[in-house]
Amino acid sequence: MAIACEVAAPFVANSALDGTDVIWPLNHHTASCLKCQARHAAMAKTGRQLRAMAAEKNEAPRDLEWRVMSSLEGDLAVSRSWAKPVTLTAAALSMIAAIVIWRLRPRANA
Repeated sequence: MAIACEVAAPFVANSALDGTDVIWPLNHHTASCLKCQARHAAMAKTGRQLRAMAAEKNEAPRDLEWRVMSSLEGDLAVSRSWAKPVTLTAAALSMIAAIVIWRLRPRANA
């Protein structure tokens, strides 16, 4: 994909969704570029479909958030089992107990 197409891509998408022309510096390129015209047509079609779907009222399942979050990987993931939270809690409690025991130990008078 040409650099001009990369630069024009967000403006093409916005103009397709808004039903406006592409901004002045890029409209000459998009008028002659078949890839940008295809992107514009695809985005315009998607925009029409989304607007048509906006009128529909569908209620999400109650457990949708849990199902989505439990399927994620990485920092946003919800633990799939209790093993990790229990392990982390046990480690934290062990560290706290070690600190308390160390602070309360009898000290030798020098």
